[in-house]
Amino acid sequence: MAAAEPGRVIRFRAGGRRYALDANHVAEVFRRPRVTRVPHAPSSLDGVANLRGAVVPVVALARLLNRPETPTSGERVILLRADEPLCLAVDEVIAVEDAPTPGGMRLVEADGAKQIDLEALLAEAFAGLARRERPDRPVHAVAAAVEEAADVAFLEFRLAGQAYALALDRVREVILSPQDLASLPHADAVGIGVVEHRGGLLPIVSLHALLGLAAGAPQSAARVVVAAIGGASVGLLVDEVRAILRTPQDTVGAVPSVLNRGAGEASIDSIVRAPHGLVAILTSERIFREETVARLLAEGRQETSEMTAQGAEAAEQFVVFRLGAERYGLPIAAVDEVMDLPKSLARMPRAPAFVAGVVSHRGEAIPIIDQRPRFGVEGAALATGRRVVVTTVGGLRAGFIVDAVEDIRRVTASTVREAPQLSSDGGRLFDRVADVDAQGGLMLLVDPGVLLDQAERDVLAAFARRAASNAL
Repeated sequence: MAAAEPGRVIRFRAGGRRYALDANHVAEVFRRPRVTRVPHAPSSLDGVANLRGAVVPVVALARLLNRPETPTSGERVILLRADEPLCLAVDEVIAVEDAPTPGGMRLVEADGAKQIDLEALLAEAFAGLARRERPDRPVHAVAAAVEEAADVAFLEFRLAGQAYALALDRVREVILSPQDLASLPHADAVGIGVVEHRGGLLPIVSLHALLGLAAGAPQSAARVVVAAIGGASVGLLVDEVRAILRTPQDTVGAVPSVLNRGAGEASIDSIVRAPHGLVAILTSERIFREETVARLLAEGRQETSEMTAQGAEAAEQFVVFRLGAERYGLPIAAVDEVMDLPKSLARMPRAPAFVAGVVSHRGEAIPIIDQRPRFGVEGAALATGRRVVVTTVGGLRAGFIVDAVEDIRRVTASTVREAPQLSSDGGRLFDRVADVDAQGGLMLLVDPGVLLDQAERDVLAAFARRAASNAL
């Protein structure tokens, strides 16, 4: 046992026992911040937290010490002074006082009879999880290449029970329907109001009114599609965002002229023959009348000029999906489609456990993978509302079942941090995290290039060949 030396210690309680730690190893003590869970992390890891712009692991000390947790477990957090920042979640902090201290980062139990090498304990719990080397890359770079070929991509949404879409390259992001809209004086039925957004004012307009559709009661699934119109940003209120739709160019046809004879201001540009039915395509520049577009173009030129003068920041778009209580982001360039979970999936004998089944989509057999067990999500999934995110990884096309797809979020470079390497699976899947709100919330960003490890790719590739041979 190391000899005690004069100094100061911080006394705290964890797992029902009292401990002391040399205060020289403590940077700060504070209330528990918002913690984002990391799937497949060691059991003692609560997750990661945003601490003044740094992504810091939060370790539950009671679990690290194999002690039973109490109702107050994790209410206080101790930030350690270390090469890599790390927090200990404890029950309560009792005092900071002058007292003999052992050498090194050691925990001393209340009676002083036992000392625990905290540094060695942490190293053992997180053994083999050293940070991997990754080449530097800009925030807008995507690890997975997308085979677009001659396909065109759209964001599909619903209005009054009908399917509409907007070209994906005209969509800047999708946000929740704001509750604090400021109404504009003398506004008509089209102009709903304005909301603060990314340091400016975003006008919100009603697509119901623009298309001459009757507006229904507000819905919880309502979203605002932030569209680019001549460089300006305009928020289009829709009932529900349904899917990302990538489809061959030859499935897009001219619209019958009768569909543009309604009372609305917007006009339909074309029709897509999607597998689930017809989808009417809107063109951003034809959503408004010519005089409105001219004004928006002028505002867009001014907005672009101001952004250039201020130095526009690089940004990347992410499809935000939910599994359990956590939200994750997948680069939109890696997403082929988002579609409803089919009511039934064809089961295949001897399929890997993580494969829920296979579905025939556009003449191709696509394996469908349930992400809940892969991400360690507990509890039963909802019976409705689940979606399939279709992506191509390592040349293999697969669909990933998620609990919900919530929005498309534009993430700027300054809000992205490198994720700590903390778990053998989770650390590979999540290479970055992003600040998502002013309260310190974090969103784990999925690296599409490692969504499937090589072994799983090989098994799935063989499975896909077998499914194709059965002519599903």
